[in-house]
Amino acid sequence: AMAPHPFTTIDPNVGFCFVPTVDGSCPEDDADGCEFLSNKGIPLGSCHGRVDGRRLIPVVLKDVAGLVPGAYEGRGKGNKFLDDLTDADVLIHVLDASGKADSEGNKVLDVINPINDLEWISNEIVAWVYTNIKQKWDSVVRRGRTKLLGLFSGYKQSQSFVEDVFTAVENYVRDNDGRDAVFDKLETFDEGDLYRLVSAFVMTRFPMGLALNKNDIASSIPFIEEITSKLPIHGCFVAQALSADKEMRFIRHHCLHQSVSSTVASKFEGLVWKCLQKALSLRGPILAFPVADMQTYEPLTGLNNFATRDPSLPSKGFINC
Repeated sequence: AMAPHPFTTIDPNVGFCFVPTVDGSCPEDDADGCEFLSNKGIPLGSCHGRVDGRRLIPVVLKDVAGLVPGAYEGRGKGNKFLDDLTDADVLIHVLDASGKADSEGNKVLDVINPINDLEWISNEIVAWVYTNIKQKWDSVVRRGRTKLLGLFSGYKQSQSFVEDVFTAVENYVRDNDGRDAVFDKLETFDEGDLYRLVSAFVMTRFPMGLALNKNDIASSIPFIEEITSKLPIHGCFVAQALSADKEMRFIRHHCLHQSVSSTVASKFEGLVWKCLQKALSLRGPILAFPVADMQTYEPLTGLNNFATRDPSLPSKGFINC
């Protein structure tokens, strides 16, 4: 049942959802949007359907267990939790914006500023990577840049991605500290240098969006305003205020035809979708739309079958347009 149970997720839950594409990312956008083709009577193909004219694209979501302070030292699920993050391109931190829960998900009597959670979660991820690299530092100094490159690419990123981070850090150190080619002199690195490198990598490898939950509770309003006004902060670059409870009640009432105990909105706000759209923008996905016809943009034969193959996806009747 829906209730404020802390840390009910043990093993990651993995599934698909559909997210409307943003403006400018679809092939028909090159023809001044869907309206242009619709006025000419040209049907618009799509494997997954549309919402308000925007194509729906499948996105893999991974719901992982809650993080607790000290996870990098083994608290809670420890490194197992942090390892679960390496599959992700973008992280979404679901934050209780009401201020009525502590860092371990327990209810509190006094209101706590949720912005404090942003700092320690960012620090946990940095400390996790920093500790892993520091433990192997003697080997890094002996074997040089190639060894360091391999360690960072072990977080499921290409070596070219890691090289871009190295270049950015190298330029920063040159411009601000007057030290050239620091990655050719790894024996001169101190703890501050390594921490700077790890922080730059984490902010780039794991960009974070915020789902500011419980925006229907009055105490959340000033906190939401404060957090959004300070973005980017502690590795978080975008935020979306929402109420998971309200959206679930809408789905249960209007889509699953279940009665609910309180007033339900007549219009779906789609704020979870907006949150996902904002998160996707952090890594600039390149969307590909294989088509059989360059006028109708009809999908290639077989894509509908591929789109419905995973059991976590909705029925084929929902996906077909």
